[in-house]
Amino acid sequence: LIGALRMHATQHLGLQVSVVTPDTLPPLPAAVEVALYRIAAEALGNAESHSGAAACTLKLVLDQTAGTVRVEVIDDGKGIGTDRGTGVGLSSMRERAAELGGTLTISAGSPGGTVVTAVLPCPTSDNRHPGQD
Repeated sequence: LIGALRMHATQHLGLQVSVVTPDTLPPLPAAVEVALYRIAAEALGNAESHSGAAACTLKLVLDQTAGTVRVEVIDDGKGIGTDRGTGVGLSSMRERAAELGGTLTISAGSPGGTVVTAVLPCPTSDNRHPGQD
């Protein structure tokens, strides 16, 4: 997942993308990896196409204590207007997160721009209980 996110970030030629991830991740369920990748890709695409951003940061954070993994895409663009519609891309990101019991939020950045945050439950070997698969 880390390599795939880093590779995808290089494909956004109109946007300077910084990628912040752990050095390694424990094995994650395939559905979680796919959802994180797709959500990040859509958020980066939106930042490049719609925000007018010059730079963007993609963060991946694993919280083994809480049993979650979070992906954030933070851009320095014009921000989100209150009149924005819910396009196919935003809907698909929300659905991907919800299908796995997670959440997706889209908020204004500080001092500007947009922050897309997806938090997904993420069972790893460190937080599974006996009898769970």
